[in-house]
Amino acid sequence: MAQTKNALIRQRVIDRCLSSPKYYSANDMMEKCSEALKLADYQPVTSKVTILKDLEAIERDFPDAVIVRRKIGRNVYYEYQDKSFSIYKMQLNDNEMAQLAQTVSMLSKFEGMPSFDWVDDLIERFKSSLDIPTTRETIVAFDENLDLEGRSWFAQLFSAIASQQALKIWYQPFDKPEKTYLFHPYLLKQYNNRWFLFGCVDGFTSPTNFPLDRIKKVEPASIPYKPNTDIDFFEYFDEMVGVSRNTNDVVSKVQLKVDNWRYHYIETKPLHGTQKVISRDDDGVVIQIEVIINRELKQLLLSQGWHVTVISPDSLKEEIKADLKKNLDNY
Repeated sequence: MAQTKNALIRQRVIDRCLSSPKYYSANDMMEKCSEALKLADYQPVTSKVTILKDLEAIERDFPDAVIVRRKIGRNVYYEYQDKSFSIYKMQLNDNEMAQLAQTVSMLSKFEGMPSFDWVDDLIERFKSSLDIPTTRETIVAFDENLDLEGRSWFAQLFSAIASQQALKIWYQPFDKPEKTYLFHPYLLKQYNNRWFLFGCVDGFTSPTNFPLDRIKKVEPASIPYKPNTDIDFFEYFDEMVGVSRNTNDVVSKVQLKVDNWRYHYIETKPLHGTQKVISRDDDGVVIQIEVIINRELKQLLLSQGWHVTVISPDSLKEEIKADLKKNLDNY
């Protein structure tokens, strides 16, 4: 069964019909599925063939689901052989239980993640049955600022994205008045120990990001949620360093001269995924990256000190020179 929202609704309805004391024909199940789909603002089922294919998919995808077909008069009725069976109550095998135990145990030891009450509840619920060690010693730690302002919004924003809930956000940039936005949230991303909420302001199609530490208030909005159908965030972030870009920004070829000592480090930790070697000699290595030029890229290059020199484009070279001059003027 195709795992679309429409198909999943039909699957859940059919599962209930098959375990019901009442007998259901394909037409009966089609009617029940149509009722549920209409409530969820989907089109009703128009063909009995759809239901028959759904029944075949349940038998194919869930080997323990034994569906009995009973012909009574001119109608065929369907039910589970075991009326207590449900594809949503299937037991995990030993291997799956062990994998779940390891995963939940690992989650319990992550330090620096924004807290989720459900993780602690899940751990307590399954500790005894999954034989999860009770130690809370940290074995994995993220580079995270635990005192970062705005962390308290994380769980609410996470929930809004998962449930496709539009939001009303009160946001205040540095040294500017507070503004209110109707917002469709799509993604939470961390960069440089700071969390950002990505989405679209209502009425616009271009993406916007709000640093969580500048958000003053969040509440559900009474407007329909606009799903993300336009933005491929993998490609969106793959074209840059960090999180900042304007609508009209284009990718540039940036060439850099790296001294031989520093290149050993940059080779193992590339400045960007497009990094490639153009030439090398006794003075160093010339590399090229293809990125959008933004403030995070400039900060990254400045952090390399005298080990990295911008060759091109000239506009970036002049901006780096101007920043370095301001640095020198402070000393």
